[in-house]
Amino acid sequence: MATTVTINSITSGLTPYDIWVCDYCNGTCQFITTITNGDLPYSFTLPSIYETYPNYVIKLIDDNGCTYCQENVIYKQFEDSTFFDFMDGNPFEFQ
Repeated sequence: MATTVTINSITSGLTPYDIWVCDYCNGTCQFITTITNGDLPYSFTLPSIYETYPNYVIKLIDDNGCTYCQENVIYKQFEDSTFFDFMDGNPFEFQ
């Protein structure tokens, strides 16, 4: 089943932004596209290779070449296919 990823806002850096999906911040990455703030919210289908990974990260590279990536975000999927991220990195099991 395909997973949709949505970027709702970007609060740092200089537009445009290159969007990448990676197994971890300095790991293997796949380029998705380049967007500007006017493209937000932006949704894309997660590349199928990442469907089997327990975690993945979204990496942004801004127009100055600055990289924004955070590895301690845990993504959870609920039955309605909505993803939530927990910034403390602690997984939570919903019953």
